[in-house]
Amino acid sequence: MATLAELYTRIILQTDRDDMGASGALEQAKVDAVADAIEEHAAELFWFNRASGSVAIAAGVASVALPSGMRLPLQVSYGGCDLAKTSLEAIQQRSDSGRPARWAAHEGAIQLWPVPDAAYSLDVFGIAEIGVPANPDDANEWTSEALALTIATAREILMRDYLIDQDGEAAALRAKGAALRRLRRETRRRAGVALATDISGSVASYDIAADR
Repeated sequence: MATLAELYTRIILQTDRDDMGASGALEQAKVDAVADAIEEHAAELFWFNRASGSVAIAAGVASVALPSGMRLPLQVSYGGCDLAKTSLEAIQQRSDSGRPARWAAHEGAIQLWPVPDAAYSLDVFGIAEIGVPANPDDANEWTSEALALTIATAREILMRDYLIDQDGEAAALRAKGAALRRLRRETRRRAGVALATDISGSVASYDIAADR
């Protein structure tokens, strides 16, 4: 598993720019490009960034925070039955109460309708919040499973925004496309079998291809 420092080293080697190393003129550009590369793909569901958890809601409260460590909710269920996803505008101003049947994402929270008439526990499935590793010697999914994608996307950003190298940008775009196809293919392959999740209900057979 590559660390963040090893990822940086590969970018320096692949761009052949020593000035991206420690104290170099483009060191910060390299750091920023990696952060931007991760953010570019962080909202896409891959097999390695699935997240699940439970949230408790109280009677009369229509909005609940996402489970810790979750970036985006994709599916909400109660007692093994999925709530229907809808637009925020369709439910935000409605005040009728009952057992929640619909949900919408709202600024890091889940908006529910009807407004809960009692306490409920909901299961939530979605995309984990995974950013740049905190320290150079640390590693995470973006420096391991998605290493090639992170490097290629960072190279594209560097070539486009800092080095102004159209040939280098085109090469990085090709590498990025190839890496994305591999990750999406592997994600679809893994979604073709029962997925081991922490929550009950239909999440275990969630069809990731439907989100493409």
